Amino acid sequence: MTNLPLHIKLLISLLFLPQVIADSTQPFPNITFSTFSTFIQQTFNPHVSLATVLMMLFTMTDNTDLLNLHARQQHPEYQGEKHTAATGWIRALSRAVKHKMDNDTRDLFANGQCPSEEYQEITQLSLKLNRFATFLRLTPYTETGTFTKKLQPVSYQEIQSVHVICPPSIYCMNANCDPRALHQTTRTRDIPLVTLVKNNIVYKDVPVLTGKCSTCSTTYHGDHEKFKDQFGIWNRSYLNSARYLKVGQNVWVDRIFSNAVLNGMYNFHASASAYTQFWNDAASSQDLDFQLSRRQVWQAFIQESVRVIAKSNKTELEIHDSLSISEVTKEAFRVLGKQGILEVGLNHSCGECTQPYKATADLIANDDPAAVAGNDERHNVPPLEGTYAAQSAAETTEARQQAQRRRLARRTNNAMNVVYAPVKMVILDGIVMGPMHCAYPGCTDDLKNARGGAFCEEHETSYGNRCRVHDCQNLKVGGTQACLQHQAQWRKYSLEHSRAALLGVKRRLQRPNEHMPWQPNPNPRPSRAHDNNDGDDEPGPRQHYFGPSRFYCVETICAPCGVVIAWTKFDKAESPTNIMNFLTSVYPSEESRPSYICIDKACRVLRTVLARPIWKSWLKTSRFVVDSYHYVNHRVTDYMCRKWCNPAPLDGSAPNLVKVVEDRHGQQHLARAFNSQACEQLNGWLGGFESILKRMTPSNFDWFLHVMLFYHTQQVIGKQKKKERPVQIVDLEDNDEDEDEGPERHWD
Repeated sequence: MTNLPLHIKLLISLLFLPQVIADSTQPFPNITFSTFSTFIQQTFNPHVSLATVLMMLFTMTDNTDLLNLHARQQHPEYQGEKHTAATGWIRALSRAVKHKMDNDTRDLFANGQCPSEEYQEITQLSLKLNRFATFLRLTPYTETGTFTKKLQPVSYQEIQSVHVICPPSIYCMNANCDPRALHQTTRTRDIPLVTLVKNNIVYKDVPVLTGKCSTCSTTYHGDHEKFKDQFGIWNRSYLNSARYLKVGQNVWVDRIFSNAVLNGMYNFHASASAYTQFWNDAASSQDLDFQLSRRQVWQAFIQESVRVIAKSNKTELEIHDSLSISEVTKEAFRVLGKQGILEVGLNHSCGECTQPYKATADLIANDDPAAVAGNDERHNVPPLEGTYAAQSAAETTEARQQAQRRRLARRTNNAMNVVYAPVKMVILDGIVMGPMHCAYPGCTDDLKNARGGAFCEEHETSYGNRCRVHDCQNLKVGGTQACLQHQAQWRKYSLEHSRAALLGVKRRLQRPNEHMPWQPNPNPRPSRAHDNNDGDDEPGPRQHYFGPSRFYCVETICAPCGVVIAWTKFDKAESPTNIMNFLTSVYPSEESRPSYICIDKACRVLRTVLARPIWKSWLKTSRFVVDSYHYVNHRVTDYMCRKWCNPAPLDGSAPNLVKVVEDRHGQQHLARAFNSQACEQLNGWLGGFESILKRMTPSNFDWFLHVMLFYHTQQVIGKQKKKERPVQIVDLEDNDEDEDEGPERHWD
């Protein structure tokens, strides 16, 4: 390239510069309506419907590339080329029109002139479309056959409709008022002109109108209603039926856009910032001089999710008017969140999470009570070690004899026809992540200052100017959070958390749950493993309050099919006490409790239940089991876990935890009746949101997580319904091949 001329070098350089290519368009056909009407009546059936005429018109304007090819074939220029009136291109378009009209093209022909033969029908329809294209001047040739220029896509700017945002209600909906007509009360000079994003098209200067009832003074807007409650306080009702949502001071979006935001965040684990960047980049590639902000995308997510969950609950969100978006989020979770309980999951039942009750085992594969399905069909179970080894050995001998008796009883069993309730299992597990909250002991309120603060508004005021080291009463030095005596601790904390310092950069480069040797504090939280029996897992008091506290984990209750039933946050530990309080809040009555509760620390929870009289009623309705992985690890060292927490015993002692399946050779064997890994699978998916969630305030965290789990549950239930159809479903995550889209279709 060094030997090329200068102008050639410049030309090559320009080719590699980033650039935006704008597709040129041509104006919409400029034809008077009377001329157009006369042509339609003379060419097609005089009684053709308006819908058919518009379909034909836009068929022509949307296929300029095909009309270019058709016109070129009609104008031969070289030897061997022939003039064809009905080319293969226009005939293909005619077939598409016929297919669109369900093979009934009588509206396109005068009465009695529709040919009976399909070939003649397509030929005559093609000639009509050819004349239509010439009439609309959608041809690159003049009347004399001279080529002018290639047809460009037709612009619809001139026929773009005028949009007005107004209330969806046609009369007053106040229960204490008559259904009176609504009056447009906004003065002309005060009518706002906003930007509307509809069908991914940006419309400018769209007027927004407001209605008002002359009797009760309720005001009706495009996405909400404002009314006074019995105390005279203005409230706002978020309309589930709203077509457009206000997401900014002068920006509205349609429900297609807001639903796309919700789907994008769910499917791609995207933050509001990431989705904003995606949409703005796509808009730039289309030469749209409009950009969205992160706040507007977050507003769209909140507005859409509020209505989706409210509709599922068969209600509409009603809260005080004039709340900020953060306050709306907090109130939405208070009203619609139901403390993390998902009604759609709580009331769900399917073949994967509910099994018919069985009084006796269908098959006994191993007499040892500690044998577990999927692991010990052909293996001897190792004996218990430790203090209770002799007692366990004696109980195992007795259990083997009981298994033999059950095997004999199966052959002569004459069970009575007693109807039992179906057997259900739920799974609990936690994932270590959570939002920041007030550092004051026992307080979990939102921070007064989410960017650098450590206390909520109340404790920020009460702590005042004191040193933030625990139990220190000295005043802090200006510009720091510590007194003179504790400046060394403050400097160390500042160094580790500063964005500019090297240690702060390294801390931010750390991936979730990754601990590298060079990290300044590789394990800031005390490890609380499953077998850790130090009290109730509560960590010790903090040494200082330089920074905020953080919730320890999110605990979820799932059905074996993957449907989420409920969730909550644990502040300090995933302790048995917290777990039982959570279970009691979700299942307050004995009738509502599941038959089996699977959790990786079930043996510890069982000990807590036995030690606390308030929870002993759970032993009458439910059995606590661990998942297979933990059980295999515990049964050698933990007597209680070995005896009571087997998730799938092979000796017939818990016939509802196993089921008989056949392998490809027709051999029967026992398998687990329930998927005990559902929560771990959920946490694997939920972990993708950790980088987003950990930066949120508690109120935003609660609502975002609740929406994602609700949407996930809806998706799981939707997939289950698809499985019931006689169609093969291919999971693209497990199969690299393209999804089967069915056989390729052709015209008859």
